[in-house]
Amino acid sequence: MDPIKKALWCIESRFASELSLDEIAEVSGVSRFHLSRAFGVATGRSVMRYVRERRLSEAARQLADDAPHILHVALDRRYGSHEALTPALRQQF
Repeated sequence: MDPIKKALWCIESRFASELSLDEIAEVSGVSRFHLSRAFGVATGRSVMRYVRERRLSEAARQLADDAPHILHVALDRRYGSHEALTPALRQQF
């Protein structure tokens, strides 16, 4: 499996948890520099931007599916409060 596919697999399977560029690069079997460059070419965005967008997409899905509290969604997606999540959602969508 190529490094980009490994990186995507790593992100998709663990985007809800704490995730760093170093960890994703290690799983991919390449250096941070190589992963950053190759990922950008393949996807058009940085690795950590992709992680952030996946977290926001999942938060939006949960909210659309009538999540009980926006605060729980915000905290599950690594935002400190719903006040931090709301502008991030607005900016992306």
